[in-house]
Amino acid sequence: MSGMVLRAIGLIATAGLALSACTGSPQEPEVSASPSDDPAPAASASLSPEAPAKPERPEAMKRKDAEGAAAAAEYFIELYPYVMSTGDTEEFEAMSHRACGFCADALADIARFQARGQNYVGGEASGTVLTTYERDNLTGIYPLDLSIQQAASRVTDSAGAEISSASESNSEVRVEMGRRDGGWVVVEVASAPEG
Repeated sequence: MSGMVLRAIGLIATAGLALSACTGSPQEPEVSASPSDDPAPAASASLSPEAPAKPERPEAMKRKDAEGAAAAAEYFIELYPYVMSTGDTEEFEAMSHRACGFCADALADIARFQARGQNYVGGEASGTVLTTYERDNLTGIYPLDLSIQQAASRVTDSAGAEISSASESNSEVRVEMGRRDGGWVVVEVASAPEG
């Protein structure tokens, strides 16, 4: 379940997501866009008093190299609690590739929270790139291993009663970054491979 996911990126460990492959060709290293890439209409933001501030996009995200991929991956992780708390999914969706199961799960959780009048509180997250791997020549994807630190979080009902909670956590994840329409997209976020 995604809403609880990032807390270890609890989402990822809990969901047991596997890395997914992305198709491409050596002639077109960018992750290709298709009509199914069009994001669903953004959920309306309902900023709660405890909602984290939207993180600032790093300048390095403008780069098309490994440094740009790393900056985009860290930014995406920092964006997650803001999106979960506010329902402002526009940028999150723009950075989510259609193959990203983690992204789809998070968006489904947000829709469920809003439909039930629930709120996601806390869960501020930061990511630090531990390892950047060589860009895959076939797909154009940069795999990166990140260390994720996430504060405690909880889900409350419309009256503020706690429905569920997650403790502060630290975890390592594998993030796959690709490019689409001149920007970075997250192809997948999953538990870091063992060994």
